[in-house]
Amino acid sequence: MVAGAIRNIKSQAARLIAAAMLMAVAAPALAETSLPILPGEDDRVVAAAAGQPVPGASGLANLVQMVSTAPAATDAELDCLATAVWFESRGEALEGQLAVAQAVVNRAQSGRWGKGVCGVIKAPRQFNFIAAKVQRGTATFTTALAVARIAMQGLWHDMAEGAHSFHAARLNPRWRLTRVARIGNHVFYR
Repeated sequence: MVAGAIRNIKSQAARLIAAAMLMAVAAPALAETSLPILPGEDDRVVAAAAGQPVPGASGLANLVQMVSTAPAATDAELDCLATAVWFESRGEALEGQLAVAQAVVNRAQSGRWGKGVCGVIKAPRQFNFIAAKVQRGTATFTTALAVARIAMQGLWHDMAEGAHSFHAARLNPRWRLTRVARIGNHVFYR
């Protein structure tokens, strides 16, 4: 029990250090960049702000804002995750998008559904979208890319408590899994 608490504290400290490093890298870019308006949940809207937190915006919205303006360092795994987030949840609030991204990352880390994020997404009968149809130049893809970075780097708490599976709330697949959350229009399981 004590060892678990120590691991949790170390994990939280690592996330805080990573977030601080990311903010230090992103701050100069934020000062020079005019940011697009990204829709959020309820009345939250992240507007252009020269590196300053947006009043009334959630901490997640501010983190997405900072990450979306950081220098573009993408790799195949990040692109696969951002594509999945864009197709599965681009109309959701940031919390819903992040929960989807974290569920995919959890799958990849388990190794049961494929090797790496791209392996998970490309596994047969798991995701049903055509990656070539993603609209990469849009604000929604920029947001999906930022959310993917946050999920892959573990910069935010797990929105759906270790979920590895999800479906649209309008469906009822009758899975024999433990339901852990409903966030936006998705239900999450582990």
